[in-house]
Amino acid sequence: MKTVKVKKSKIKIKKKTKRIPVPKKPPKVEKNPKSYDRKKSKRILIKKLKEDISSDE
Repeated sequence: MKTVKVKKSKIKIKKKTKRIPVPKKPPKVEKNPKSYDRKKSKRILIKKLKEDISSDE
């Protein structure tokens, strides 16, 4: 009588790795020279206010 060796192998289950989204740079947009620049005007106003406050003291 022959003895047959049976190989026991574990079933491997591949786990899916979670994909972490990488933040992308926003596309560079050229400024329209005719458009109203809020940041610039705000900076100018703040500068004027600071000067007024400092001159009052």
